[in-house]
This record gives sequence, C-alpha cells and structure tokens, in this order.
Amino acid sequence: MGQFSKMDRKSLVRQGKPVECLGLTFYPIKMYHYDDFLASKDALVLRLGTLPVKYAIKDYLNAIFSLEYDAVQGNGVGIGLFNRAISLLLMSLRIDVNLKEFIGKQVFIRQVGENDFEIDHIVVIQNNIRVEITPQDFSSQIRPLIAEQNGLELPNESDNAELVKAQEELTELNNSTKRLKQSTTSLIASVAYNSKVSEREIDEWTVREFENRRSAIERDKRYTLYSQAELSGMVSFKNGNPFPSWCYDTIDDTMGTMALSSLGNAIGGATQKQ
Repeated sequence: MGQFSKMDRKSLVRQGKPVECLGLTFYPIKMYHYDDFLASKDALVLRLGTLPVKYAIKDYLNAIFSLEYDAVQGNGVGIGLFNRAISLLLMSLRIDVNLKEFIGKQVFIRQVGENDFEIDHIVVIQNNIRVEITPQDFSSQIRPLIAEQNGLELPNESDNAELVKAQEELTELNNSTKRLKQSTTSLIASVAYNSKVSEREIDEWTVREFENRRSAIERDKRYTLYSQAELSGMVSFKNGNPFPSWCYDTIDDTMGTMALSSLGNAIGGATQKQ
C-alpha cells in the first residue's frame, strides 16, 4: 500500500480502511470486539500527567509498563494498563494470539537500574513479516494511529492536570443525579433502532463508525428537544439555543442559564421563562 500523506491517511480512516505504519497494517476495530475495546480503551487515553512523576517523565509505553511492574512487585497484582494497551495493539493488527503468551515471549525488556526495567522493543509478526516496535515508535506513531482509527482522543499533556481532574470530577457529579443501567446490549440496540438497521449489521461496523453514529443521534435529539422547547414559547435561553445544530457540536457546551432538569419541567407544562 506504500506510504500515505496526511490527507490520504485521513481519508482512509474516514472510510474505515486499513492504514500501513512501520511495515504493519493497522485495521479499525470492529463492533464484534466492542466489549474488549471498551475494556481496553482507557489504557490508550491515559493522561501521563496524572501519574506520579517517576512514571510521568517516561514515554507512554514505559510509563504504563513501570506502573504495572511496580504494582506487581508491591502487592503481587498488576493494574492491567499495559496488558490492555497491548490488547488494543493486537486487535488493531488483527492478530489472534494468547495475550499472556504474547507479552511473555514477544515483549523484550532491559534492566536500566538496580530494580528498574524498561521495554526495549516488541516483536510483532503479521503476514509472515517480522517488525520490532520500539517504545518511541509506539508513542509517536502507533498510539495516535490506533486512537484516530477508533474515534478516540488522546489527552493534551500540556493541559493543567489538576484543572482537568477538577473538570472531570464536576462532569461526573453533574451526571450522577440519575443512575443508569448501562450495558453494551442496550446501547447497540438503541443505535440500531435509531439507524433502522439490525443489531447483526452493526457487528460489521467499525467502532469509529458506531461512535460517530451514536454522537449524531444524541446531537439530533438534543437539537430537536431544545428547538421544540424554544419554539413552544415556554422557555427561552439567555445565550440562545445551546444546541443550535443537528450537524455540528457546539464549541461551548454550557446550558445557558437553564439546567436540563428545568427544561424537562418546562416541557411538561411550566410556562416560566428565564
């Protein structure tokens, strides 16, 4: 397939086609691996700035490896971040092997201190082609590619970690008023229903395609809900409709001066305007 320009890569990602990188072919993960993807994606989008300094100063792969190594040495049980990152790598390469055996035989480490070890390289064999992946390769090329192909956004490490954490805690608090019985089965069924396709068909979608469709459905429903509320004359928004488009996300995601619960009350019959 050869080397692709940045524009070519974007087109391939958008079309759900494989992309070559470092002599390997990376595929977008499909929905029949969705549960495994959900269980592993947190490892890929980990913000290194939230880790203790001894890990944060390392490259991504060695940061999570060292964290894992120290956890095992400390209490005999790892936290699984490194395993999940390697699992995503194998899913992206469509290599079906035993994860534990792969890590034991094809991940090579070197000693860099009295009790400190680092990843030297990872050996991957795909279609009889043997490639050695260095931690630098993984950080600079593979991690961003896997994220891009599967609709994930990597953190900006230059952001203030404390402010980011505070924002995440606030978002979690705002979303915790109602408990939801979440399941991938319900999510897939809902997207299938709104897309007028069978759940079996969604198995062949890429994860990126599914997440884009889910976002489009949510965007459309928010736009419809808020537009109808505004047109009814029951409510008004200080800064205008917070969801003015069914096509695009808003840059500012605040709700003006009205909470979503207040909007629900207004639609239910309240006539008070803000």
